[in-house]
Amino acid sequence: MPKLSIITPVYNSVQFIESCIQNVIAQKCSDIEHIIVDGGSVDGTNEIITKYADKFPHIRWISEKDNGQSDAMNKGIKMAKGDIIGFLNADDGYFDFTLNRVIAIFKNNHTTDFIVGNCKLVDTHSNIVYINRPQRLRSYHFYSKLEPYPINPVAYFYKKSIHGDNEVGFYNEQNHYNMDYEFFLKVCLKYNLVYFNEDWGYMLAHPEAKTSQDKLKNELQKRKDTLFIRYYEVVPFKYKFLAKLYKLYKRAKLYLIK
Repeated sequence: MPKLSIITPVYNSVQFIESCIQNVIAQKCSDIEHIIVDGGSVDGTNEIITKYADKFPHIRWISEKDNGQSDAMNKGIKMAKGDIIGFLNADDGYFDFTLNRVIAIFKNNHTTDFIVGNCKLVDTHSNIVYINRPQRLRSYHFYSKLEPYPINPVAYFYKKSIHGDNEVGFYNEQNHYNMDYEFFLKVCLKYNLVYFNEDWGYMLAHPEAKTSQDKLKNELQKRKDTLFIRYYEVVPFKYKFLAKLYKLYKRAKLYLIK
């Protein structure tokens, strides 16, 4: 069975890190490792990690100053011993048996490189705000900007070997906000992303979250648009052509429905 490496980048998240660690433990998945990459927390996060790492051998961790979230993610990838990579932010979580399900999918589908499920966005009272169901994951879906992309890594998993592809590489360490979206703009050009209509994880919306703060400042969409334009300008013509065809198809379909 392929080994699954779950990577958690964290910095001063004492209010979330224990539930994050417990969430992975509760999966009761034997063939995993949980890599926690701490950026040098000073709020008690390290003490909690140490408490659990001393009891559970599947937890591996480091604590040192880094250059932001992307740097921490890349450190975790390089530490990973598993064939499959997943990211779990400290304030997010998996649903029951998600990790066992993911391992089973990769075990039974050896040619599959990247899988995506559903992610629920919940508020601090556990109310569902939005369910991300990224059903269409071809390159022309991404570059048409008409379909939702996976909003959180808690609901997607992929082979570590993808990062060995020079055209994909590691996460951009200069990108501190939407490194995952940038990753998708690259990976969709080379790999087939397979969607499963299953709820795999949840993303917590709270005031301290980076995404929430960016949205409050009206920067979230601006950053996404700026990044998209930069990649769209250099993407090969065939992907632009397919994206335009898809836009025409969607417009025609909408017109026929009316």
